[in-house]
Amino acid sequence: MESTKSPNPLPWSEIKKKREQTKALYSSIFKVPLIYGTKKNVIYNIVRDIRGKVLDIGGGDRFVGEICNSLNNGIEYKSIDIDNSRFHDYYSFDDIKEKFKAVFLLDVLEHVSLADGKLLMEKSYQLLDPDGTIIVTIPNNLHPTCFHADCTHITSYRYHDLGGLLMSCGFKDTQIFRISAKKKFKHKLLALFLMPAMKFFDIDFATGILFIAKKRQ
Repeated sequence: MESTKSPNPLPWSEIKKKREQTKALYSSIFKVPLIYGTKKNVIYNIVRDIRGKVLDIGGGDRFVGEICNSLNNGIEYKSIDIDNSRFHDYYSFDDIKEKFKAVFLLDVLEHVSLADGKLLMEKSYQLLDPDGTIIVTIPNNLHPTCFHADCTHITSYRYHDLGGLLMSCGFKDTQIFRISAKKKFKHKLLALFLMPAMKFFDIDFATGILFIAKKRQ
């Protein structure tokens, strides 16, 4: 996405303070609730409860738009991306003159710097309706390979890092979930068997982290 210097640089002390507030809610990754399902399944279940305009930042293949169209429940989908080889409604934030009920940042923040990531969250906040919702997904950096398997990944967030940054940008009522597509009984049994070792080595089998937060009114 666009690289613009954040108007509100975040000092280390503020990051630490908000991070600790998130850790007070979820003291470890294993305290974060687990959702079984693919990312598309999870997003489908979120989108079906939304009414109004939504903005997909870093829309890529616009799969969120396909979900919106399949539901036919009155959602007006818009996407923004810097990739002008594909159709998007917007290619620059400067062109957006409307507000949205929900903003999606799905597997985007890990591809930009920390400063640009904070800027994208601030932009999301500005573009939301007063009661709007932000939905964010990132790779789980406690999974052995999920973050490092993609050479385009730049910034690695732990769940409490991003939770704290959302709070710093003004968001409230943040919910955090782990996502795992491995939902067969054998996978659940294996995870249960390996849990003591995973806790000891601080690793997790869930590949993604989902954040849902509200804009302060």
